[in-house]
Amino acid sequence: MINKNAVSKNLPTIKDVAAAAGVSLKTVSRVINDEGHVREQTREKVLAAIKAIGYQPNAIARSLRVRKTYTIGVIIADVTNSFFSMIVRGIEDVAASQNYSVIIANSDESLEKERNYVRVFAEKQVEGMIIVPASGSQKYLEGMVGHIPLIFVDRCPGEIKGPVVKVENEKGAYELTSHLLKHGYEEIAFIGCQPNLTTAIERFAGFKKALNEYGLKIKPHLVKTGNKTMHDAYRAIEEMFKQPRRPQAILATNNFMLIGALRALNHMGMEVPRDVALVGFDDFEMADVCRPYLTVVTQPAYAMGREAASALFKRMNNPEIEDEEIVLPVELVIRESCGCINHSAKIALQA
Repeated sequence: MINKNAVSKNLPTIKDVAAAAGVSLKTVSRVINDEGHVREQTREKVLAAIKAIGYQPNAIARSLRVRKTYTIGVIIADVTNSFFSMIVRGIEDVAASQNYSVIIANSDESLEKERNYVRVFAEKQVEGMIIVPASGSQKYLEGMVGHIPLIFVDRCPGEIKGPVVKVENEKGAYELTSHLLKHGYEEIAFIGCQPNLTTAIERFAGFKKALNEYGLKIKPHLVKTGNKTMHDAYRAIEEMFKQPRRPQAILATNNFMLIGALRALNHMGMEVPRDVALVGFDDFEMADVCRPYLTVVTQPAYAMGREAASALFKRMNNPEIEDEEIVLPVELVIRESCGCINHSAKIALQA
């Protein structure tokens, strides 16, 4: 029988558990740490006492004892972006299956914030990190390689090598651009993020490859890069449509760029795809609900998170594993935002 009268009024301790169960501190410790050498009847009695008095093991004390914190750190660009939040969900599900907790930080695409969070995570003694690298150089991580397992996701780091989980960026942008070209669009705008990110470089390469195959060249006035937010994309579209020669179609290179472009077009009273076609790299929750339904390349964000977390735990268990690049497939989803351009609209746009 559990002796609740032996429990103090403060937060329950291991001593309270021992008193309530009528056993020694050593016995309680063995049960908590699953060390064995405890009779089943006694184990059940201790577990019943833990539940009855609401005892919570001291994670800090346990980590000091076993030299493990059972935590990993994750740095993403922006958790409000559904793409990154789905990556985090995939990471969390794998971590939970390993009885690990996840600490999440947002870099806001700032290399300085990324560096600060890496330092904080190291001070908290996380056992591994998953990072969506910000634009710039990750050379500062060189001293950490070999001490804390690292996995990069979505993008490759700058100026250092490391294990990466990414998607077929060039292929996805190539397929989107080819889709527009097959429907008669030639004046295609490219709305991108920071141009030195590997995702941006690869997607621009796919865009360029498709244009080259149709005998077309990049038109600088139709390329707007360096955008971070939906508002940046909104302004880029506004500026583009103030020019004498407007685009017939727009390729937005992530979901924020796509939403920002759509808002700008709606604000200017332009209808998609009647006045301009719009396609994007990244699906998002409302892409198949808002009208017109948006043609996109989908990325398996949740699977990226799971792959990154699985790779991290493998590296945590075996630090000698060689760096690898895991590339997941993308899929072109054709909806309504790209119709065949009619001849009269084409003439009007190029006038």
